[in-house]
Amino acid sequence: MATGFKIRLLLFLLTLSFVITALTLRLTYHREDVLKTDAQELEKNLHEQEQFVNEFLHNRADFESLKTLDTNAVLAEKFLTEFRIARAVYVFTYNSNVLVFWGANRIAPQTDAGLKEGSNMVNWQNGWYEAIKRTDGKFSAVCYIPIKANYPIQNQYLQNVFAKTLIQTDNLDIAGLGDEQVYNIRSSIDSRYLFALKLKPVTNNTYFSRAEAFAWLATVLLSCILVNLLCSWLADRGYIKAGIAGLCGWFLLTRLWGLHSDWFISHFNQPVFDPQFYGAGFFYPSMGDFLLNGIAATWCLCFAYKYRARIRLAPGQAGTPLSIAVFIGMGAILSLTAIHLNNSLHGLVLNSSIRFDITSLIIDLNPFSWLGILVLCIAFLNLYLLMEILLIIGRSLPLSDKQRFAAFAAMVLFTAIVKLVQQNFDIFFLLFALVVYLRGWAIYRKNNEFNLVILVATVLLFATIASIKLSRYQFIKDREARRVWAHRLDLSDDQNAVTYFNQFESNLVQDEDLTGYFDHTKPERSLMKNKLQKFYFDGYLTRYDLSTSEYDPAGNSMDGDTSNTIDQFRELVVTGTIKVSQYFYRVNNTFGMRHYFAILPMSAKNRDLGTLVVELKSKTFDEPDAFPQVLAEGRADETGIIRDYSFAFYRDNRLVDKYGKFVYNLGNNEFTEVKNEFENRRVRGYDHLVYRPNNRNLIVVSVPVQGWLIELGSVSFLFLVLLTFSLVCVLVNWSWKNFVRTHQESTLAAWKYFISGGHILYKTRIQASIVAAVVTTLVLVGVITYYSISKQYSKQQEQQITERIARITTAFENQMLKNDQLNITFQSFNNFADVNSADLSFYGADGTLIYSTQPKIYDSFLIARKLNVITFNYLSRYHRSEYFNPEDNVGRMLFISGSRPVRNSRHEIIGYLTLPYFSNKHELEEHKGQFLNTLINVFSLILVSIGFFAVFMANRITYPLTIIQKSLRLTKIGRKNEAIKWHRNDEIGSLIREYNTMIEALEESAGRLARSERETAWKEMAKQVAHEIKNPLTPLKLGVQLLDKSWKENDPNFNKKFERFSKSFIEQIESLAHIANEFSNFAKMPETSLESVRLREVVERSIEVFSKLEHTSVVLDDQLGYDKMVKGDKDQLLRCFNNLIKNAIEAIPENRKGLIRISIAQRNDKVFVEISDNGKGIPDGLRERIFNPNFTTKSSGTGLGLAFVKQAIENMLGSIHFKTEHDVGTTFYITLPLA
Repeated sequence: MATGFKIRLLLFLLTLSFVITALTLRLTYHREDVLKTDAQELEKNLHEQEQFVNEFLHNRADFESLKTLDTNAVLAEKFLTEFRIARAVYVFTYNSNVLVFWGANRIAPQTDAGLKEGSNMVNWQNGWYEAIKRTDGKFSAVCYIPIKANYPIQNQYLQNVFAKTLIQTDNLDIAGLGDEQVYNIRSSIDSRYLFALKLKPVTNNTYFSRAEAFAWLATVLLSCILVNLLCSWLADRGYIKAGIAGLCGWFLLTRLWGLHSDWFISHFNQPVFDPQFYGAGFFYPSMGDFLLNGIAATWCLCFAYKYRARIRLAPGQAGTPLSIAVFIGMGAILSLTAIHLNNSLHGLVLNSSIRFDITSLIIDLNPFSWLGILVLCIAFLNLYLLMEILLIIGRSLPLSDKQRFAAFAAMVLFTAIVKLVQQNFDIFFLLFALVVYLRGWAIYRKNNEFNLVILVATVLLFATIASIKLSRYQFIKDREARRVWAHRLDLSDDQNAVTYFNQFESNLVQDEDLTGYFDHTKPERSLMKNKLQKFYFDGYLTRYDLSTSEYDPAGNSMDGDTSNTIDQFRELVVTGTIKVSQYFYRVNNTFGMRHYFAILPMSAKNRDLGTLVVELKSKTFDEPDAFPQVLAEGRADETGIIRDYSFAFYRDNRLVDKYGKFVYNLGNNEFTEVKNEFENRRVRGYDHLVYRPNNRNLIVVSVPVQGWLIELGSVSFLFLVLLTFSLVCVLVNWSWKNFVRTHQESTLAAWKYFISGGHILYKTRIQASIVAAVVTTLVLVGVITYYSISKQYSKQQEQQITERIARITTAFENQMLKNDQLNITFQSFNNFADVNSADLSFYGADGTLIYSTQPKIYDSFLIARKLNVITFNYLSRYHRSEYFNPEDNVGRMLFISGSRPVRNSRHEIIGYLTLPYFSNKHELEEHKGQFLNTLINVFSLILVSIGFFAVFMANRITYPLTIIQKSLRLTKIGRKNEAIKWHRNDEIGSLIREYNTMIEALEESAGRLARSERETAWKEMAKQVAHEIKNPLTPLKLGVQLLDKSWKENDPNFNKKFERFSKSFIEQIESLAHIANEFSNFAKMPETSLESVRLREVVERSIEVFSKLEHTSVVLDDQLGYDKMVKGDKDQLLRCFNNLIKNAIEAIPENRKGLIRISIAQRNDKVFVEISDNGKGIPDGLRERIFNPNFTTKSSGTGLGLAFVKQAIENMLGSIHFKTEHDVGTTFYITLPLA
């Protein structure tokens, strides 16, 4: 059984086993198994944490150390690090059930009175915790282990999931009393029941689903490898087109089935297969499918690329018109593929929510953006492979290079005319035509040898194309987004605001603080307004200016303001508003702004207290007030979009309002004569989308136009990406070839060859060394620079915050302290914060929150009403005068804060003032991103420039070596060799002088060697002639002696004997004549007549001689072309090919169908011919003498056939050698010079 068949059988069995495994998993596991598996994992991790806490609490020394946590700063910091950060365990200590030390801000119960000794389950306002308590007299310590979050607000920072220390998946939930199919969790300390777990309605990412997904993935991969091997088996036996068609058909059917059945999205629940990120029809429903389509195409093209040199589209004797038609057809295929790539790139940008704006912040590119860039690289790789395949196939057509270039130029000219007629001319097709020209020149003129300059130029052109297209399509996408934004600016409705109105309006009319103002139990109007601002109209709604009007049951204003009466609002409801919720209305005809108001009836115990009118007017388009994003309910925030745009409102050509960096004119004299609903103008470095909803109003949305330096940086960045991808592909291909070449060698030898560089050119090593040195330097400089600048940004921000909190604290002490006593109210605190334009929080001396400008964070129990535990440790226990906390947090939202103690005139601490910067963490990252983006663009340009400089310098450095190489290549023994002229006295000059001395000595040695070889050759020839003549003379002598004896004895059978011996004599004489002719022909070898010979014609004539054989077929693979000429003797070449084909046929066993392959190719100025057979090969002991004139492996023959071939080829300034393998076959390699 052949090895190949064994491998294919093994792959089939493995594929089948994975299919059975996947189906078994799908059919056998149930939801109960998922619940049990995940719950047991959570239980195991929880018990580990319980044991850690229990051992700690019951260690006497450790437990005693907890009693000093509230006074020992060093010990407190150690515990915060080891427990809170490393273990996610929160340590709290109590004296007489009163909290004295808290180890986290997520939870901070003021008392432990309700907790029992041992394990307790605590359902706090923001989640579930296990509390493990130990008491010693009045002292008690409680360790809280977070189980699952339960925040009242859900967004990217607040997610109600189990603690990551317990379980990573999101399939479980806390079960209620009425739930079935639950898993009970008990404490490992005292076996108390803690809680029960249930499965969520939708489960994913389970152990079983991951195992099933892996089995299906292995099935797909192994089946593809199996089909690839089967198609390779077909192609290796001459059925190349069938093999390619089979593989392409397999992938096509597989992808069609996957697309039709949504197989991947059902088995691989990954965002990459989610259409919300990208979707463009049946063939590209998601980014994952786009990637799979690209990989499938790459696999098929790589397979075709492997056999590209043996693919034939036109018959061998095809005429020029048919060949030109085939060549143009291949050009049309390549053009259609390029158009499809262009359309796919267009859809990738426009039909997705993925950001491809690489001219902006490269650091802001998300994983989907990088995945899109990978898809782009694969698409260009596929286009390149198809181009290479078609160009190689085109080389087999009987066309000259001039005919190919003429056809190519005609196609480019025709395409240009069509695009001009269609008014769709762009630079894309010209750049791609240049890529095709470069690759065609390398293949047809340079015989497709590796050229780093051509590779870099090709990659640079592809990067330019990609940059232009991405920039263009991103601009189109942005223009469409601006159209939508212009419509939204024209529309008065704010859907996010309306959603908030519906959520809290029912609470507004029942709020006790609001009704208290109307029944005079809470008479301060400022408190009422602060309650509205801080608890209802905060967060997203801070972009509106809030005003209120209060009316008694009779409709009279409660504050004496008669400018707005209740009747005016009621009349507005009837005449000029749209009702958006139960109590809220939107005012019509408010161009450039949004205006809402609500008429809220206030009552208590069925008693009418009056009416509260809340009025909201959108602020002028300044930057929205900073508010913690952690309070947002996960809705789409428009702030990022607003920050990127500038826009203006004009009514009757007068500026109503504006926003952004662009300076608009007060009078509309730049956007006049707008005839269409939408028009685009470029004015003063900005692209303006002008929207005219009616004859009076005009909205302008503007974005800055990217400069040429930014575009150049984009090209450089994409060039580096594509070049890295190309080098990875080249390295993988080269490594695979080396692996195949050295698979029979030892692993050590293979690695030595790999590391040493194999056959990499010296100039390539110089180029690689220069580029590697520059890259290393740039990376080191970039990393150090980025780290230094980032540190400077952070230090600068820390200094700004500490200076500001110092100023605010001083002002706070001056204004809020009277007679060393705090004179502060909620209203005065908020007024103080507004005056200082800052968010502030004030804590008591024990760290308990008193006032905050963001009370919703604490009232919603997102964190406890305590000062950050690390900040409190430094200010209270280390007695620091200030503390900058770079990693303050609410949920997963990190922000920075500065804190200082507030002291009275006796320097006693009476509280702590904290300045949280909720937005500065993002601003810091944005500054870093902008700097890094600039750094990458600059370094990309430098690297590209250095790359081309390296190519130039390497060529200059290796130019003398190229001269020496050329001279060495032309050096021939037995003829006059020219000396090299070099005028510099350097290392190259010394090498050249040695070379010149060598060729002088070589000429003398060549003469002596020639004489010696001639003498030796004629001696060997004489021996062979004597031996070959003696063989037939012996039977002649014996026959004459026998006839003489019969004659003398009058033998009656003399006539019969004479007739028989006469025939034998004639055969021996003919043998002598054959020997004489063979040696005569060999003796005439120096008489070689060199002329231009059409090699393909000679080979085809030789193949015709053996075309009638039944059990042997001869296949010609011509990559040279019909019109290519070589220097040689036509008759001797024909005899050489006849001899080699005849020997190949005789070497094939009788029980084997013979296959002889002849391939012709060109490399530089040489033609290479390979003649291979599938015979029994040449034995090891006979290989060294195969070209000797007196040697033969056959029972009959002179042994001059291969000697004649060798002598004839060498007389034509060519060479011949062979490779053979036992029972596999022999291949002869012939090299001839081009004419």
